[in-house]
Amino acid sequence: MGIIAEFELEPESFVLEEALVLPSVDRVEFERIVPTQLSTMALFWVWGTKFDEFERLARSDPALETLESLMTESDSRLYHATWTDRVTDLCDGLQASDAVLLGACGRETGWEFEIRFPSDDRLSTFSSQCLDCGLHFVLRHLYSLSALDSSLGYGLTPRQRELLVSAVETGYFEEPRDVSLQELADEFGISAPSASGLLRRGTQHLVRSTLVSDD
Repeated sequence: MGIIAEFELEPESFVLEEALVLPSVDRVEFERIVPTQLSTMALFWVWGTKFDEFERLARSDPALETLESLMTESDSRLYHATWTDRVTDLCDGLQASDAVLLGACGRETGWEFEIRFPSDDRLSTFSSQCLDCGLHFVLRHLYSLSALDSSLGYGLTPRQRELLVSAVETGYFEEPRDVSLQELADEFGISAPSASGLLRRGTQHLVRSTLVSDD
């Protein structure tokens, strides 16, 4: 059947805790990985400004072994990293449970993870392995993929679908915008960063389901 789980993790429980609190850093996002990839979440984007400040603090993180800047856009920079723990512990849990990391986003307030599991048993495997490694995830939402596929389509969670539809109907995607991100977030009783994450992940699901092949 398959399920999608949304987790939260305190910033001090994972990596880049000090770098995430920089005013010049908006968020950190890891690239999507699948269990067949022998990857340790090596690639991640940093969104913000003053990347030199981020790099200085990131290199002081004991979980980080190496850090290399690969490319820079106007407001983001792509990095390649090797890790000593925490991230590798997480990847071990993903591989042991045949899970797919759909999204991982870190901000000053903490980390948000969206992970797809083939079954409830695999979710239990992941949770047990992470607990053994000291990763104390908080499960916030759990969705059945069969229910999503039949009623919503494109792998969207109900919250993602509702927020995306509202964003279109209220003119969030217009130029100039008819409604701000904060106003959209207020409508749903969530923070602006949370709304941004939902919109981003929902858009990612739509694009992957309609335009991108996993082959």
